[in-house]
Amino acid sequence: MMFARCRRVAGLSAVVALTALAPAHGAQAPSSPPSYPALAGSGQPVALARTHEFTMRSRAGRDYRLFVAVPPGEPPAQGYGVMTVLDANAYFGVAAQAMGLIQQFPRIPEKGALVDAYPTLVVGVAYPGDEPIQGERRTWDFVPAARNPASLERLRGPQPGGADAFSDFLVRELRPALAAQYAIHPERQTLVGHSLGGYFVLHQLARDPAAFQRYVSISPAVWWDDSRILQDLATLAPGRALLLLAMAQQEWPGFADGSAEMLNGARALHDVLRKQGLAGDALRYVEVPLEDHMTTPFSVMPSAARFATLP
Repeated sequence: MMFARCRRVAGLSAVVALTALAPAHGAQAPSSPPSYPALAGSGQPVALARTHEFTMRSRAGRDYRLFVAVPPGEPPAQGYGVMTVLDANAYFGVAAQAMGLIQQFPRIPEKGALVDAYPTLVVGVAYPGDEPIQGERRTWDFVPAARNPASLERLRGPQPGGADAFSDFLVRELRPALAAQYAIHPERQTLVGHSLGGYFVLHQLARDPAAFQRYVSISPAVWWDDSRILQDLATLAPGRALLLLAMAQQEWPGFADGSAEMLNGARALHDVLRKQGLAGDALRYVEVPLEDHMTTPFSVMPSAARFATLP
């Protein structure tokens, strides 16, 4: 299946109006307002450098927007690494910019030494339109069908059920389409998701850990469906998989019970994964200060990009 390529850019426009009031009869005319330089140019939209947009329809008939940020220079002999970012209408920009800075200064510290960052594509998987977070589409794609029907109440309307089909789309449809367009390294694949997207990252790890080599789960909704993901991962054979797990120290400021539920779920997940053999550098866990559930992905995305490029 091939992409359809299209152009889209986000723009900025500004209009400045100056209004002068006529002085009353006999009154002294006010001094002229200060003069400022005018904005030059036509106010045309701008786009990220070396970034392309495509559209693709899955075999299940679902449409996606796809953003691809390409490193400068020629691809390495084995092909680019790929960092796939979910909810890309919200998070692709920060991911692409973080990766761009790493590629500009590609010697990065690791274990007290400088190592070469591997050239890596950032591939954003988004939905049609400009809404940053599309609840109905992402809930269907990221969440498997509920084992406990009572769990549906916490989703507040959107229905789950398409996680396995979405996994097949990423691995069996999107990846070959990317490989037809770009030289990519099949063994340098990273998957990044936040919240329900972070849950999907864990679901993919449990379902097929070899499908990606690196997983980044940011503020995952471990609570979903009676924390079933803890059971799903309790029999994980991780192989060569690596995981970066990140949470805010206060996921929901002012809502102590919600923050505790998120953190306790992540800590329980950390313990389960360690028992299954993910330890040391294979499991990197961080609790981020001064962030919350909605800001943590912007804080963590540079670390995710770095993680994707490590040797």
